[in-house]
Amino acid sequence: MILRAAIVFLLVINLGVGAWWMGGGNGTRRPAASATPAGVPGLRLVDEAAPAAPPAAPSATAGAPASAPATAAAPAPVAAPAAPVEQCLRFGPFADDAARDAARTALAAAGVEAQPRQTPARPARGWKVHVPAFATREEANAMGEKIKAAGIADWYVMNAGGDANSIALGRYASEDAARRRESELTSKGIPAQAEPLGDTAAQAWLEARLPAAADRAALAAIAPAKAVDCAPRR
Repeated sequence: MILRAAIVFLLVINLGVGAWWMGGGNGTRRPAASATPAGVPGLRLVDEAAPAAPPAAPSATAGAPASAPATAAAPAPVAAPAAPVEQCLRFGPFADDAARDAARTALAAAGVEAQPRQTPARPARGWKVHVPAFATREEANAMGEKIKAAGIADWYVMNAGGDANSIALGRYASEDAARRRESELTSKGIPAQAEPLGDTAAQAWLEARLPAAADRAALAAIAPAKAVDCAPRR
């Protein structure tokens, strides 16, 4: 009876030891890896090679070329030089066509091409009686006092223009009236003269457009001239 109990006890012990050994009780079997949550890196042994890190993306500014220098301000447009002002002159009047032609030849030698012009004669629009201009205002005033002393009230000393320092003694519609007044004044010692108003003979001229390099002083030595409009003339 005791022997049988001992055999059963040993058998139970052997079965227990075998079950323990079969179940890995010695700790040598590696437990199954548990699931790793997403985003959490797994554990690695020290002898396992670490995976190569992916190349870093180039920085947005590291490889960017240096910024181009600011565009220089566009230079202010340079104003074109003003075109030379065109000048036109009228030379004369000349005593006759021969004098005009001689002046035209001299102007051509100076590089100026001149065109002949002719102004027609104009009939008188009346007559005037006057004492021609004196050299000074004082002389004109002295003659005025002499006219006044002769009992003549209708006189006037001219102040400006081509008639300055002359003495006006009246205007008349006809030559006969002007001549009678002239005779009356001269009989009293006054050097009066009767002349037509606006009565001019035909005159010869030259007109020219001056080149840019024209020498005005040299041209003035050829013939007297005055500036005129450069508009085309017929």
